[in-house]
Amino acid sequence: MAISTVVFIGAGRVATRLGLSLIKESISVLQVYSRTIESASALASLLKCNFTNDITSLTKKADLYIISISDNFIAEIAGQLHLQNKIVVHTSGSVPIEILKNTSNHFGVFYPLNTFIKEKIINLSTTPFCIEASDDQTEEKLIGLASRITSDVRQINSKERAVIHLAAVFACNFTNFMMVNADEILKANGISFDILMPLIGETIEKLYDISPKMAQTGPAIRNDTKVMQKHLEMLKNDPNKSMIYQLLSSQISNFFETDKNKADDSKEL
Repeated sequence: MAISTVVFIGAGRVATRLGLSLIKESISVLQVYSRTIESASALASLLKCNFTNDITSLTKKADLYIISISDNFIAEIAGQLHLQNKIVVHTSGSVPIEILKNTSNHFGVFYPLNTFIKEKIINLSTTPFCIEASDDQTEEKLIGLASRITSDVRQINSKERAVIHLAAVFACNFTNFMMVNADEILKANGISFDILMPLIGETIEKLYDISPKMAQTGPAIRNDTKVMQKHLEMLKNDPNKSMIYQLLSSQISNFFETDKNKADDSKEL
């Protein structure tokens, strides 16, 4: 029997976006739990359901219990859940499935691989959902539910998911912090960040057609020391940005020099 009723344990950004997506697909959210009554009631008002800040007051009537909280607290909450034959999942990219083994006979992971902020509602219809489950029946139900939200559902184990999460930190979090630095450099000189938007768009767009390695450009890969020295001179009063610039330039230069040497060696064989 397909999943038709859900309880959210957690009321943050991921829970909010998942909840809104599920009710659009006629999945009933029965209840929201959060540590604070304010956050529980805020999400419950959006999802038109009951709420509580008492974990012992969770309804036992739902098919699925989605733990969507900070990774640091998943074990603590899981230790308080005893839901027998209900399905219990978490939405974390880095926490292994085994953390839920004592919560129920049926447990798993329901991980949407995307970036969530309060200021923007993202489209989950093409977001990869990484599914892992304790048994075939649970896996089938979770895949079925995810397929109602997205066109991209993947069966991913805990080890693979941890690798994906690590890669996502590089691809998303670190990349965005570079945008923060770029924005600060421009603002300090009275220039709007929007001048970079076509460049940023093209940087991402070409990755649909070629590998990141093939897409790399810039003074470091060309070993253009004059340009790099000029940039460092411009950053002389900002040691943090100077450090980042030097580290990344060195990494890029070394990586592609090593790669070039390997290619040259292979030609000689």
